[in-house]
Amino acid sequence: MPTGWIRLSGVERHNVRGADAAFPLGVFTAVTGVSGSGKSTLVGQVLAGVLADRQAGEEATGAGERFCASVTGLEAVDRLVQVDQKPIGRTPRSNLATYTGLFDAVRKLFAGTDAARERGYTAGRFSFNVSGGRCETCQGEGFVSVELLFLPSTYAPCPDCHGARYNPRTLDVTLNGLTIAQVLELTVESAASFFAGTPAAERALTTLLDVGLGYLRLGQPATELSGGEAQRIKLAAELQRTRRGHTLYLLDEPTTGLHPADVEVLMRQLHSLVDAGGTVVVVEHDMAVVAGADHVIDLGPEGGDRGGRIVAAGTPAEVARGPGAVRRRIWRRRCGTDRARMIPYGPTRSEPYGDDRARVSGGLCGSPRSHSLFIAAIEGSGMPLGQAVAHSPVRVQPPKPSSSIWATMSRTGSRVPARPAAGR
Repeated sequence: MPTGWIRLSGVERHNVRGADAAFPLGVFTAVTGVSGSGKSTLVGQVLAGVLADRQAGEEATGAGERFCASVTGLEAVDRLVQVDQKPIGRTPRSNLATYTGLFDAVRKLFAGTDAARERGYTAGRFSFNVSGGRCETCQGEGFVSVELLFLPSTYAPCPDCHGARYNPRTLDVTLNGLTIAQVLELTVESAASFFAGTPAAERALTTLLDVGLGYLRLGQPATELSGGEAQRIKLAAELQRTRRGHTLYLLDEPTTGLHPADVEVLMRQLHSLVDAGGTVVVVEHDMAVVAGADHVIDLGPEGGDRGGRIVAAGTPAEVARGPGAVRRRIWRRRCGTDRARMIPYGPTRSEPYGDDRARVSGGLCGSPRSHSLFIAAIEGSGMPLGQAVAHSPVRVQPPKPSSSIWATMSRTGSRVPARPAAGR
């Protein structure tokens, strides 16, 4: 049951004109609607704006004059957290360990070893962002830029540290047999075992495992992370913090680009925030997520000038019985088994596929007019590589009968991209 309400009256922003919106506190709320109906405007600009202004010490009426006629209920919220899919960093220097604060604990552990004490090394010696312990050839990046004539510049491993980022004297110091560079190459799952019994590191690693990121390397650069991975890293960093007061979490389409298995992991964590006494508001298109919400706000009826109105609000069951139910029945009919069928195939996230190490899983979607191959995979599965293989113009050879994906397609008689020849 809601513990309170934030009520926005007379919202005037973009195509949202004169809308009155009520957001319950202490529950999971999903804001739905077609693209362009005003979901992100209402949540990401209006609701987030009035809460951010209040946190900044400004009067709530200041934001109300810009976005809405009046707002009530803000006093019940002590903290606002927005979790999006923006990158956690723009350069390779930013990585999972540095963003979550785990690297601070790791550097202190290395500085506390006997070898580090004998040499007078502090935690700063084990940072690749400052001079002293890092490799000066690559400035701690692990690679160097290579200028090519008539072609864009590329990167190659550092000729001195070979990607380790540190100089030899720093790498002489080990922790339980591993250097600082080797620790950064550990996956989150492996690191959880390595740092077992170390509270400072265990807390960060546990939250990363809880959001399904056990396969990422501690030192994996931010530039190699997908949007969904970046979002879950931010969520893990938030879960580490001590919760004080009532926190409202805002997420704009958090399941975009995520496999259903990753969606389930994300939703478990979001519902745990509600169970801990927080409030979660998400802008979402995924009907499975909406059906599991405590409260739904449906905007529409269409996008642009024909949108911006709240057409339904209440529990998922109440909204489904309302005017929007017709649209949902149409949606279910179009996505039913009479129009498409899924044939799952392929290995899991941790199992390599063929010689390309593309970890893929997916299905075959058939319609009365055509057959389409699509690749659907969990985060970290190598889906872009699978797409590149499927579209690459290379010589082909008949598929091996032992391959489940190609055997399945052969049985169904589908037209599929030919498999690339070995060695190409």
